[in-house]
Amino acid sequence: MFMVVNTYNEVNTIAYKERTKPKLLRIYEVLSNRMILSSDDHYYHLHLDKGFDGEYGLDGLTEPLSSYCLVLNDLQLEFRQSSFQVDALLICTDKILLYEVKNYEGVHTWADDKLIKSNGVYLENPWVQLQRTKVKLELLLRSLSCQMKVEAYVVYINPEFTLLEAKGDGKYLLLSQLPLHFRSMQMKEAPTFEQRRLADRLLQLHDPDYPPHKKPVYCYEDLRKGLSCPTCGTLAEAFRGHFIKCQTCGERMNVKKAIKQNIDDFRLLFPDEKVTTNRMLDWCGSGDKDRIYRILRESYQPMGNAHGQYYV
Repeated sequence: MFMVVNTYNEVNTIAYKERTKPKLLRIYEVLSNRMILSSDDHYYHLHLDKGFDGEYGLDGLTEPLSSYCLVLNDLQLEFRQSSFQVDALLICTDKILLYEVKNYEGVHTWADDKLIKSNGVYLENPWVQLQRTKVKLELLLRSLSCQMKVEAYVVYINPEFTLLEAKGDGKYLLLSQLPLHFRSMQMKEAPTFEQRRLADRLLQLHDPDYPPHKKPVYCYEDLRKGLSCPTCGTLAEAFRGHFIKCQTCGERMNVKKAIKQNIDDFRLLFPDEKVTTNRMLDWCGSGDKDRIYRILRESYQPMGNAHGQYYV
């Protein structure tokens, strides 16, 4: 993962809506430790991970602006049953800035409806995608009685990205252009009550549980069982005591924390399955059943009778 250096002197502040790792990416991360992904799923996982790295890289430059505008990251919105995703949105006093982040690398040549990679492969020009998002956002804002101007930019965040023959109309921003682009906004006034009310309304409309597309196919029986190392993902098939050592990277794992995380992983993969003591003992590998029971009692609400008890 590349690093974006913050060129501002002021202390970072927190975004109005911070970025969280996408649900689909988390699903792929858990599955990659417990099964062999198909070639298509493997490369799609890499694509998701690289995209998230790029978006996270932009956050280092937008969050210091929180004193001057409201920064909303990773919004999943809908207008008239048509959903759209926003990588980053900045609500300023006089306008709204919309950003689509691309973590492409290598040499690309600009065309009106596509980008052409150096090997001849065509990609849809992200500006085309961003225009669709901009229109949907503007319609949604009008329905909320907001008449603010929306400016949209494609951000090519990777320092190893080169764009040839691009139009100089400001539709895109390279990494080297971002510090000046954001620095020019620092003299603006603080967000008003109306802007905060708009931001709150967008947060209410945000759907964090929007169903992921391209979800991989998997079933419980085919997944490897054990406690997943938080550092490298290696599964420990058995656990005893309060700490265990990962046999691959040497990480000293806190067993209680690892069990809690693995229970959360199960709930992520199988949201409709019941969380029971026996199922979690099998999911986490062979270990102490009483410990699994105590952790479930501490962290979740028991439901049902003694023989059919499960946790929510």
